[in-house]
Amino acid sequence: MKAKLFFTKRISIITFICCCFFLVTWVIEELHQKQNNFLHNQISNKAKVELAKVRSDLESAIYSDIYYANSLATLLTVNPESTLEQWDPIAQELYRDSQYIRHLAIAPNDVVKYLYPLKGNERAIDLDLRSIPIQWITVQKARNNESIFIAGPVDLFQGGKAFIARMPVFLDPPFNTQYWGSISIVLNIDALFYGTGVYQLKVKYPFAMRGKDSLGEFGELFLGKERVFDDPIAVEKVTLPYGSWQLAIQKQSLEMWYPWYRIQIVRLVGYAFFGLGVFALVIIFRLYVMAINSSLEDELTHLPNRRYFMYTLNTLFMKAKKKNKSFVLVNLDLNKFKRINDTYGHAAGDAVLKDVATRIVSLLRSNDVVARVGGDEFLILLPRVHKKDDIELIMEKIETCISSLPVKFKEWEIRVETSIGYALYLEEMKSPDELLHQADQNMYLNKHNDQ
Repeated sequence: MKAKLFFTKRISIITFICCCFFLVTWVIEELHQKQNNFLHNQISNKAKVELAKVRSDLESAIYSDIYYANSLATLLTVNPESTLEQWDPIAQELYRDSQYIRHLAIAPNDVVKYLYPLKGNERAIDLDLRSIPIQWITVQKARNNESIFIAGPVDLFQGGKAFIARMPVFLDPPFNTQYWGSISIVLNIDALFYGTGVYQLKVKYPFAMRGKDSLGEFGELFLGKERVFDDPIAVEKVTLPYGSWQLAIQKQSLEMWYPWYRIQIVRLVGYAFFGLGVFALVIIFRLYVMAINSSLEDELTHLPNRRYFMYTLNTLFMKAKKKNKSFVLVNLDLNKFKRINDTYGHAAGDAVLKDVATRIVSLLRSNDVVARVGGDEFLILLPRVHKKDDIELIMEKIETCISSLPVKFKEWEIRVETSIGYALYLEEMKSPDELLHQADQNMYLNKHNDQ
């Protein structure tokens, strides 16, 4: 029987361990969440910076190119005949200095008469813009607003898609009552989006762009997917001369940006250290229990030693005082044990002590306590026994079990005899020492009578 004094507090220990486990788990998960939030913020901030740059580049590119439309409108307002006569060199100069202009068109009375470059756009000559309802609406908007209006993306009459900056020309600014016609600057969509980083952003992020015909957030989507605007991490507004476009980048999962171990780094490190800590605590706990058991256990017989027995006796004595319950203390001593050692050797004596310990334990119940307290002396606590007949029956069984069969050691059979005395707890007893003294006296009286 091993001493288990430490485990009297096992519920508290288990509770403490569980609390530590939940606390550590909570801390690790909180740190994991903060780490993920930090990574999300990194992605979000980077996306916002890149989107803001694209928005700025778009505005710069568009305003830079439509500036030439203003210059051309001014020339037409001052002297339309002379400007049209010099159309080719003027258009060539404007076209050369621009970045994304696909072609220029002048439509006196909203009929296209002048185009640059003409090659590839011949079909648009003499095109009455009023005959194409979609384009005519944008021309009217520019005229009614008396400012540049960017339409599109639109399907060109000569093929392809483009943004068209429409500018009305009035001969009597600032009254703007004498409408002369319109200027159209056709912007190459692909070149514009490549040059300003729109397409590169679309490859890198879930990106979308809306606001067809400068209608901003209320306009149709013309690049990307609509769901991008459902949960964006960054939104920018491209301000146009009249109206706007809206750009957005959708929120992404961390797995799209980082390897799994980068996302789970806090958990990996946290639970690894926690596991190592638990392993270390288990080892320490195991060593501690072994040390406790060793300090409370007889090394030879593995029965409780005097220290553990006295602790148990004091505890049982205090409970008996409070609840007025009786118990029995038995003192057992082997007769002529010294002679066994002298005759057969100390190894034989040790074998006898271990065999006797095994026989006693086999007779008793699990709640009874047997201890070797020194030499050949054993003490037994019987918590549930208080009747004299029961006590004598148990003592008789113990004595018979020990004495009836010899202990076999090598070629010898060693006969063992014992003397037993007991003491019954009485309410008037003041300390466990009285029980020990009485049991000891009864045991020696029994031994004297046997001799």
